[in-house]
Amino acid sequence: MPLFRSLWTQLEINRRAPGTPTPRYKNSVSRQFSAPGPELADPLPIANALLELDREVFGSNPDQRLPPEPAKLERLATLARELAAALNGDMRRFAALDSELHAASFAERLLDLPLLFAEAGEVDPALALARAFAFIAPDTLRGDEALILAKAGRREEALLLVASNLEQAKDVPSAEAKAGDVYRALGEADSAEAYYRRSLAESQTSLERSEALVRLVGLLCEVGREQDASVLLQQEQSRMDANKPAPVARGSAKVGRNDACPCGSGKKYKKCHGVDG
Repeated sequence: MPLFRSLWTQLEINRRAPGTPTPRYKNSVSRQFSAPGPELADPLPIANALLELDREVFGSNPDQRLPPEPAKLERLATLARELAAALNGDMRRFAALDSELHAASFAERLLDLPLLFAEAGEVDPALALARAFAFIAPDTLRGDEALILAKAGRREEALLLVASNLEQAKDVPSAEAKAGDVYRALGEADSAEAYYRRSLAESQTSLERSEALVRLVGLLCEVGREQDASVLLQQEQSRMDANKPAPVARGSAKVGRNDACPCGSGKKYKKCHGVDG
């Protein structure tokens, strides 16, 4: 299915385009800092140490990731707890820290830690990290907490948290997508699909649509519904084509010599304003 592959590839490119803001956290604080302020005296050294160890433990390429050493995982969890204590739920301090370390993708790497710990089999530390940093991106990290519970087989806890998250959500598309992730992890594809479709319907930006479509198409392919996935992508392509701006007209249409003169005289153009043409 060449069209399927082409559209899927374009979705992935759009979703991962360089410079695209991460949907997990958006920093509205100016990044024009000449030097760290005094509010970063405690958290900055901890954050730098955490970033260095995070790269060593988890790297940057999931396909080349080795099982982490338990001692390093424990040290990483300790640094994360120390950082949470230094930030003490202060969003402005966190935003300033992210601005200082933006080039190192600090926020993205920090917010990925709960799921990375869960994948390494460290469920309790993963849940603790999701809760400690929930003040940064509540809808995302509460969703991650529910997903960790679901993957750990704690269905009732996971679904109770999903219901609570949906009631409190400020970022509705994100919360619904996370709900879909939880049901998908529980093996309940119908419910997962319903939440993914709601996330798609609620999406306000092209990035949100791409995220929702990647989830939904992935689920459909996972359950053997490649044809439905292909139709969905073709519908999205048609929607994007229909929303393309019309080409801008370059000047007025040319008047033929035997056409009526645009001046309204009733004469042919060649016998009126086109005489000298």
